[in-house]
Amino acid sequence: MPAPLSAVDSISPAFARGKQMLFQPFRLGVWARLAVVAVVTGELGSGGFSYSGGGLPARQGSDQWLGGLPLAAEPTWEQVRAHLPWILLGAAVLLVLFLLWIYADCVFRFILFDAVLSGRCGLREGWRRWRSRGRWYFLWVIVFLHAAMIVLVTVAGVPIYLAWRAGWFSKTDQHFGALFGWGALLFIVLLAVFVVLAVIDLLARDFLVPVMALENLNVIQAWQRLGPMLRAEKGAFAGYVLMKIVLAIGSAVLFGILNVFALLVLLIPLGLIGLAVFFIAKAAGLTWTLSTILLAVALGLLTLAGLFYVIGFVYAPGLVFFQSYALNFFGSCYAALGARVFPASEPPPPAAPSPPREPAPG
Repeated sequence: MPAPLSAVDSISPAFARGKQMLFQPFRLGVWARLAVVAVVTGELGSGGFSYSGGGLPARQGSDQWLGGLPLAAEPTWEQVRAHLPWILLGAAVLLVLFLLWIYADCVFRFILFDAVLSGRCGLREGWRRWRSRGRWYFLWVIVFLHAAMIVLVTVAGVPIYLAWRAGWFSKTDQHFGALFGWGALLFIVLLAVFVVLAVIDLLARDFLVPVMALENLNVIQAWQRLGPMLRAEKGAFAGYVLMKIVLAIGSAVLFGILNVFALLVLLIPLGLIGLAVFFIAKAAGLTWTLSTILLAVALGLLTLAGLFYVIGFVYAPGLVFFQSYALNFFGSCYAALGARVFPASEPPPPAAPSPPREPAPG
């Protein structure tokens, strides 16, 4: 294993590993599976896009209707209560889907680690192999999210509550200076809290996952193993975080441009298909009913998922690079990982025996 690499020294071998995995040779199947990993883990660079559905035309009249569904601007409690079971059911379904996505993300973190480390990306076998470690990491993520929420609510809520009790919000003209000064201070404190939480999440994704995977540890044991390494090389890990930010900014610009071009190419045929479907439906006399609305929503979600997949496919090199960057940096100071990232070179073959010397004449 080489001497510990700095954050800068780890860039070149990360590029080399990514080039070897993706281009030597080029394997379309690997790219396709890495795109799934990118979508599930949310590692899409900054090439995302916002989606907003356009409003559907409403019928004329004082009562606004859409296929028999009221679109009141300010619904009354009676209207809400009539649909309350469906609202609660929808909220429960969204919560379950959100938790399932987080769980899948946790398992796919280990699949991504194993794929870049081994150069092979298998989704089904990876899921079977890493789901037990993923469950432990899922528990860590849930605890971390709740702790982060409690910290943010406390840091922001207590000063706001004290200002409200003091009457600053009811007499803003008399307390404008205090509100501005303490508000600026609160913004700085919240920004610092966000930075700390983001760094903890980064350390867990880049360093806790390898420790859990290679030593088969749970979250608590892995943090106990990782903690001394972080304390021993505080400067090196701080440099890694700063360099990761710089590289992420560059990656966001590069892949953002690439994704814009890719989406523009796709949106043209998709727009033509959408217009064709609209005119066909209009000619068939279809109207906006609950069934057609649900069908339109389903088609929209499928289209959105397909666009996200394209973004993940474009971002595959960035996905491999950043994971490889973490492996090279951490592997140079963590022996269990370094033995996999920097395998010892094979010993040289034994030298051929020297031919016997001819006896000297006379």
